[in-house]
Amino acid sequence: MKDYTPFANRLKKMAKHYGKWARRQEIEVYRVYDADLDEFPILVDRYAEQVYVSLYHRKGEVWTEDDYQDRKLAYREVITEVFGVGRDDVFFKLRKRQRGTDQYEKLSIVKREFTVVENGLGFIVNLTDYLDTGLYADHRDTRMMVAQRSNGKRVLHLFAYTCSFGVYAAAAEAFRVDSLDVSNTYLDWGKRNFELNEIDASKHRFIRTDILEWLREPKLTKYDVIIITPPTFSNSKQMKEPFDLKADYLKLINNCTPKLNEGGSILFATNARKFKFDEANVMGAASVKEITKQTLPQDFRKKNLHRVWEIS
Repeated sequence: MKDYTPFANRLKKMAKHYGKWARRQEIEVYRVYDADLDEFPILVDRYAEQVYVSLYHRKGEVWTEDDYQDRKLAYREVITEVFGVGRDDVFFKLRKRQRGTDQYEKLSIVKREFTVVENGLGFIVNLTDYLDTGLYADHRDTRMMVAQRSNGKRVLHLFAYTCSFGVYAAAAEAFRVDSLDVSNTYLDWGKRNFELNEIDASKHRFIRTDILEWLREPKLTKYDVIIITPPTFSNSKQMKEPFDLKADYLKLINNCTPKLNEGGSILFATNARKFKFDEANVMGAASVKEITKQTLPQDFRKKNLHRVWEIS
């Protein structure tokens, strides 16, 4: 029988430390345990009064369903005790790395949405029904960076997901935010995030489109801030061709640089771990620099979570 005491001790220490830190920062979504101990390779994130656990299935490991359930029950017992939450407040995602995909255990509760606060802004999250929760906490500082650049500016976000970057920009009184995605579900979610923060969504645009096709069309509008947060791969039916980050990222960037106003900037972000950025083939840029270190929040201790470049 595996001894979970070292995990329990570490979780208690991190929960105390980051709980105090998050309250000072007015943040309700944050990472408590970041696979700190090799023997316990899981991620534990706090979402207000809920706990979200990513459980790793490491390459080469063979698990049965009983193995998974045993580990989940053991982790849940520790987590409920440390955080003082109920069993129904702990949600698990099983990450099967050898398949390169994320799979969810199906939960009986559906559409369990609730609101969390980050830097004074509210966001709708859902820990049960979608591939991700609706808010990428590791980009908290990147969102703040966007807010600091947005006052009075035109902002474009490609692959906008639930429009959290747009909320930050609009709350900072951007002149207009254009959020583009292939999914109506996520764009509708984004509109609700705007409305939750009492931002008039009608003053901004939510555009469902094939993004590469949209970029190829001649546009009169130019932007001061462009955020690009593409998936590693997508074969959505809404796109004429599948999107592959490695093959298509330069097309994205090079179709955006002509759409920048003078003095404007592009923030390009990816969580693809083996991604290589060919800075020499970015066209029309005065400078290209990696700014990842400036965008990693202190509660995310693993330094390979995402990477960010600034093109200006």
